Amino acid sequence: MNKENKILLEKIKAYFHGVGSISKSGNMLYYEVSSLKTLVEIREHFQKYPLQTIKSVYFNLWCEALDIMVNKQHLTELGFNRLLSIKSIFPKGLSDTIKEVYPNVVPIEKPEHKPSSSLLDPYWITGFVQADGSFSISYHKNYRRKLGYSVQPTFRVTQHERDLIVLQRIIETLGCGKVLGPYSGRDRYDISVLNMKDISEIIIPFFTNYPLYGAKSLDFNSFCLGVSIVLRKEHLTKKGLDKLKDLTYSMNTFRKD
Repeated sequence: MNKENKILLEKIKAYFHGVGSISKSGNMLYYEVSSLKTLVEIREHFQKYPLQTIKSVYFNLWCEALDIMVNKQHLTELGFNRLLSIKSIFPKGLSDTIKEVYPNVVPIEKPEHKPSSSLLDPYWITGFVQADGSFSISYHKNYRRKLGYSVQPTFRVTQHERDLIVLQRIIETLGCGKVLGPYSGRDRYDISVLNMKDISEIIIPFFTNYPLYGAKSLDFNSFCLGVSIVLRKEHLTKKGLDKLKDLTYSMNTFRKD
């Protein structure tokens, strides 16, 4: 858990008038809302700023379920069964206990996801990277180098193959990067930006203009510092290389603050 991420969740909570709760499970923090009134506001937010991945399918189904609850139709047998039918096609589906009590639930037909092919809103990309992107500086042994190490700043975004088109749209909107993968039988693909010109002239200015929040913003700041060291060729000196090493082991999963 990072204190910056807690602050981010507190800002999201404040955005929705302080309704809901923030809880911790392991090293994860969660913001949860159960108030129907606030859930309606959350729905309106995502209708104004629509989701772009297959998650939009589940959002639309969630909206239908919310309407059933708001209109108290869940208090009728027909409405309650409709809720179960909707819930059954969500990733976690129905629990074994519910299946045992309601064995005749007929799942609804899952709607088809029809992704757009238009350029993405820059703020949407920032929000997406906030969850599924990373900024890193790889630091590994390379005996062909004078100091024995190679350094590579990398911007990466990972997504399931079902949302591959979203990765392609991000590349088209940014104007750089390429899709890699899948690897070793995994169903995940990556956008990878390794080119220093693209990183310094496109990626860094983009996220400077459309800033990240929480711990991700700290990683981005460290990433920018690392890139500046490489651009100035300071990594070719022991002092500069040591700075990069310290940055590498203070980012992402290594970050302690």
